[in-house]
Amino acid sequence: MKVYGFTKDNQGVMEIENTLEAEQKFVGGLIECTALTEDIDLVCNEEGWVIGLEPRVIIRELETIIAGDCFICRHDRQGNFQSIKESDLDLIKSKVKPISEEMLFRAVLLQYFGLE
Repeated sequence: MKVYGFTKDNQGVMEIENTLEAEQKFVGGLIECTALTEDIDLVCNEEGWVIGLEPRVIIRELETIIAGDCFICRHDRQGNFQSIKESDLDLIKSKVKPISEEMLFRAVLLQYFGLE
């Protein structure tokens, strides 16, 4: 299955096997889905924050930071994951951004000083 993945060292279109085991291996644990659109989901580790995974991406519209490796794919009406399409890439890049250390530091400072 073709996905748009975010790992510590890589970001971009990747191939993973369309099985629960492969998806769990990619995210490092139980999977959780967050809808980006009606047809596109971000799949991440359900316990990413709890187990101390590094912040990886931010979903701008939802103001949500995802911890740990994650990937984006499509789903059908039954909820089965499917490959992304080439036409999805611009939308994915506009909704999900990799987190930098500078972004995290800035967010912490803003929150600390009550400026958010």
